[in-house]
Amino acid sequence: MLKQYLKRLGKLESFEIRNSSIVLCLISPGLYLYSVLIFEFNVNAVELPYMRELFSIVFLAVGLLPRFKRKWIYKYYGLFVFTLLFTFQFYLTYTVALNNFSIDYLLGSYIVMFGGILMLTNRTLVIIFSAIQLLHMTYRVVYSEVDILTEGAILISIATIFIYSFIIINGIMRYRKGLEAVNRSLEKNIEQRTRDLETRARELELRNKDLEEFAYVVSHDLKRHLRNIHTLAEWVTLPDIDEEEVSKEEMAHNLKTLKEQVDIMDLLINGILNYSLQANKEHAVKLLNVTEELMDLVEKWGSDVVIIKFLNKFPEIYYNQAQFTQIFQNLIDNAIKHNDKAVAKVAIDYYKEGEEHVFVVSDNGPGIEEKYHDKIFQLFQKLELDASSESIGIGLALVKKIVERHGGRIWVSSDLERGTKFYFTILQK
Repeated sequence: MLKQYLKRLGKLESFEIRNSSIVLCLISPGLYLYSVLIFEFNVNAVELPYMRELFSIVFLAVGLLPRFKRKWIYKYYGLFVFTLLFTFQFYLTYTVALNNFSIDYLLGSYIVMFGGILMLTNRTLVIIFSAIQLLHMTYRVVYSEVDILTEGAILISIATIFIYSFIIINGIMRYRKGLEAVNRSLEKNIEQRTRDLETRARELELRNKDLEEFAYVVSHDLKRHLRNIHTLAEWVTLPDIDEEEVSKEEMAHNLKTLKEQVDIMDLLINGILNYSLQANKEHAVKLLNVTEELMDLVEKWGSDVVIIKFLNKFPEIYYNQAQFTQIFQNLIDNAIKHNDKAVAKVAIDYYKEGEEHVFVVSDNGPGIEEKYHDKIFQLFQKLELDASSESIGIGLALVKKIVERHGGRIWVSSDLERGTKFYFTILQK
């Protein structure tokens, strides 16, 4: 507690430390020069031997302390400055009385007192410094042999310095507090702007990733199917084709292949639109009853050959409703579409792990080899491409995108010929 209090008393801003250091370094030679001049013009001056020289060295030493760049020096530098100024002013007041309040010593004492008050930035230290020096000077004047007029003039001048110093220092304090308030406001604004920029940077990174994926699709998948269409169209429209040599079956097969390529391109384009438009829907969040949401899907997919069951009770969560449905719809559709059993069995389980809600969608399908566990979550990556299945490998990529943009995780585990389990998490704080 005491250490924290002293730290607050001694705290100075970096520019205040720098200014105090420069001032103290300048006082050091000035103090010695002033002492020499006093003895030159006032042969009757009385001082304690070598005290001026000692204080000159101490002023220089304290002024150079910040050069060592130690943390404890920066934390308590205000106390070093206060202690030095307080001790030196106390010595000056004693010396003024020792020289019977001569004008040269009195003037030097006033300058140091006023300058010391201005150098101190902590209100508590200013009060201690001013009050004790005022009391000390008053004590020395009252118990001195000066006449009543001189005594009154000294006390009035000291009181005037004390009052005006407080007026000035209060103005400085108010200005400093206002400046600190402005700085705090600016820091908060900067922190908020930084967070906004970081969020925007993450969004841009995701957008760039989408653009890269889109460029890949355009340059690879779409272009490949366009080449196939172009080749088939050229074959059908060849002017020198011998219709007798080409059977109707072959012609029908090529036209069917041409149609399949067009259908695949249509699926690709629709998939790109569906995948891209999901990026702008994360913010429409509301409280969802998971059981009710899943029951709607069970009614849609359930049949004699598709059995969907729940293995646990489900909670209420905050999520985008459309995207929550999209996740389960794609996972259930995937489990049914790629199932090789007479009856497709899909189970939906749930458990909580820390702040994460973990959902599990399992099936009794053929399973997925471990080497494909990463590939299936990539855009337009599926184990085989078949236009008749109306699938182009975008479902799991879309699920992964939705889950991760809501701060969740998704992974898969599988046993060949026994089935697959898809896990995904929803973070709720």
